[in-house]
Amino acid sequence: MIKNKILFILFITVLDLGSCNDQLLNDEYKGGDWFYLENAGAVMPVWVRGNKSSNVFVIFLHGGPGNTSLDAAISSTHRQLQNDYAFVYYDQRGSGGAQGNSKPDSFTVEQFVEDLEKIVHIIRYKYNNPIIFLMGHSWGGGLGTAYLLDVRNQQYISGWIGSASAHNLEEGMKLSWAWVKDKANERINAGIDVNYWKKELDWYNTEFCTWDNFMNRHANNVNKLNGYYYNPSNRTDFPRWTSPLPILFFLNNNNAQKNFNLEKFNLSSQMNKITIPSIILWGRHDGILPVELAQNAYENLGTNSDNKYLYIFENSAHDFPDEEPYLFVKVVKKFIEKYR
Repeated sequence: MIKNKILFILFITVLDLGSCNDQLLNDEYKGGDWFYLENAGAVMPVWVRGNKSSNVFVIFLHGGPGNTSLDAAISSTHRQLQNDYAFVYYDQRGSGGAQGNSKPDSFTVEQFVEDLEKIVHIIRYKYNNPIIFLMGHSWGGGLGTAYLLDVRNQQYISGWIGSASAHNLEEGMKLSWAWVKDKANERINAGIDVNYWKKELDWYNTEFCTWDNFMNRHANNVNKLNGYYYNPSNRTDFPRWTSPLPILFFLNNNNAQKNFNLEKFNLSSQMNKITIPSIILWGRHDGILPVELAQNAYENLGTNSDNKYLYIFENSAHDFPDEEPYLFVKVVKKFIEKYR
């Protein structure tokens, strides 16, 4: 609880420091509906933003585990989509701006799914049973998949948007581990940072692909090899260090990661239970969840072929909504308009 109080104080402090640019805060963090979901020890902030009169609500599931949804909410990509639809952003337990006293044993897939179930029912009740789409990026794609495996939940969702979905981290981690080794060898052969990559290859050849290794040293190497951003110069949204986002992320995201080990998380064989309209989106050059997983997700979905789609962003890595924002908006809108 002490940590949560410190986090809250720092959040308010940074908001105050940022008040020198009041228009920025008005544009980015104000407006819409703010409320909280309290469940099983967690207090999770929820922000509904965008075109509520459309009667189409998209519940966004952030990645990590441990990230925040607020960076997506204020991104140029989501702002474009918010002109047409309402978006629901919430920070999962132990993530971003979530508060409360989430016990370590509450960091289970089942508990995260229960939290999401409550979010869905709150939105249905508060906004008079709107049309709901579910969009999950990275770990959020794994969470969305787990939620939809309960066929009772599918009746509330008009369409599933799986974005670089971590539906099978067990296989994804192995693919990512191999991806870095291949790219490291390419760098060595090209004479680029040879000493660094030789040292890293020695580490990869002696270490196992554990959750801690994957989330720390390995993830750093993926970033160095442009596996998050294929062309960093194309990045449209950078962290705003005068905003509360960095403090929320750095102080809270480790809470989820250290308590939530997903290295055996694998839902591929159960995805035939998901039969609602679905679209799988992926970056061709993704290094953290390589593109081979896209075909895995598409093929294992139980949705009939007329109502499921696979789209690969050829000039992007893991964060393709940021690297190819206009194309991302176009693809997502086309899907939503067909099934709203």
